[in-house]
Amino acid sequence: MNSYEKAVWVGVMVAAAVVVFLGGALWLTGKNIGHADAVVLYSDIGDLKAGSPVRISGAPVGRVSDITYLNVGRVAVSIAFAHKRHITVTSNASAAITSVGMLGDAVVAFNPGTGTPIGPNDTIRGTLAPGLFDKAGGVVNAASTTMVRLDSMLDPRLVTDLRATLASSRKAMEYFADPKAGPTSQVNATMLALQATSKGIDSLLASTNPRALQARLDTTMKSAGNAADRLATMTAHMDSLVTLIQKGNGTMGKLMTDSTLYVDLRHTLQATTDLINALAKNPGKLGITVRIP
Repeated sequence: MNSYEKAVWVGVMVAAAVVVFLGGALWLTGKNIGHADAVVLYSDIGDLKAGSPVRISGAPVGRVSDITYLNVGRVAVSIAFAHKRHITVTSNASAAITSVGMLGDAVVAFNPGTGTPIGPNDTIRGTLAPGLFDKAGGVVNAASTTMVRLDSMLDPRLVTDLRATLASSRKAMEYFADPKAGPTSQVNATMLALQATSKGIDSLLASTNPRALQARLDTTMKSAGNAADRLATMTAHMDSLVTLIQKGNGTMGKLMTDSTLYVDLRHTLQATTDLINALAKNPGKLGITVRIP
């Protein structure tokens, strides 16, 4: 190989190295040669930059190749995939910008979807997900709001009333726990009285002869039965006596059934009343002479 051929080969190798270097530099910076594989429209891209990684299910599949400002609330982000044959972007695809790590590096979480494949001029609507620090800021704001509300609720009067309530509750608990002057002292005395009563009942039951008690109960029941029989006999006699009286038999029956006796008794009482009234008006008509020898 002569010197000319060597020079040509050296030139080709240098050109290839330059092409490879430029291609690697463009890839590392997110620039893509040719048409983008997907264009996503955002209203806000946050900290997203050209060259930011694009992930599907957490796996890196490409990078952000270009960011173009279109209008207020409208930014176009071009995405270039490293493995184009394995990714088919469809009509219901989604791309959310999220932050990872403590530094909040922006990453595009891409979902190719399951709809119909999109055309070369179609775009996807993207969203901006809150990052770690945004969530922490929201938690801090909520905590601050809660503390402000608590501070407004705990005014001096409420604190004073709360302290008085706690003091009253403490005194009440001390009173209930006092074994001498509290309610527990009465409970102890009541329990002792119940124990004494129980012992008395036990001793009474122990001293009682069940057989003698049963014999007494049997005698009492027999006596009660005899008394009931006598009462029944007396009731029968009374019923027969009342029946005879109602029929007019005997002296009581005649007195109860004879109406002339009632009329004569009325006439006698009337005559007696007239006599007493006449004597009261003319005492001299009595005609009683008293002689003393």
